[in-house]
Amino acid sequence: MKTKSTVAMIVVLLFFQLAITAQKLNGKIEKAVVQIGTTFKGISTERLLLLDQVAFSIFKKSENNQKPSVVFLDKTNQELSQLALVWLKTGMIYYGHQDLFSVYSAGIDPAISPMNGIASLDAYGFKVKNARGENPMSYTIKYGSGSWLVFPKSVQKLPLSAQNIFKINLKENLEAQQNKNAVELLISEPTEIAREMLYIATRLNYLITNDKGTK
Repeated sequence: MKTKSTVAMIVVLLFFQLAITAQKLNGKIEKAVVQIGTTFKGISTERLLLLDQVAFSIFKKSENNQKPSVVFLDKTNQELSQLALVWLKTGMIYYGHQDLFSVYSAGIDPAISPMNGIASLDAYGFKVKNARGENPMSYTIKYGSGSWLVFPKSVQKLPLSAQNIFKINLKENLEAQQNKNAVELLISEPTEIAREMLYIATRLNYLITNDKGTK
């Protein structure tokens, strides 16, 4: 019951936030964020507890005055991890916390092939285009005032140090050991990614806002 009450409160905060911090996403994406937020109540209690754990882990990493790196990891770095990156970044921009941490996506065995799955972003107001550059199969995703460049890559290619990394494994058995710096958030349906990443962003905003209020 407490978990569902928290969801209701978070949905209220989601609607309120639009008027005060949504300054960099285009209007269609802003409306999509709000609409998706109304579906949070459809997430199961068990799943909400896991998403809350992920949000809290990111929040705690962000408290040590070092900008943490959140890495979404799957096998091919095609659809799941790329969409997770886009939607978590979108949620953090929506709440004005885009500088709290860096977000990356990577694959254990990246597939250098067209990323057809990200075309689904067009329906929400993103502009997805093929990008010409040194990375094969790269795309620019314009969200309003800026854009992201995405392409398949291995986790070894990321510009990361060993410290202050939090890995979110979207598929089973990607790494031999789970620890405080990694969690399994298994996703089988790409259609659930937007809702779950925006929920994490909303939960992070709640934690950040309340933390500031207690200081």
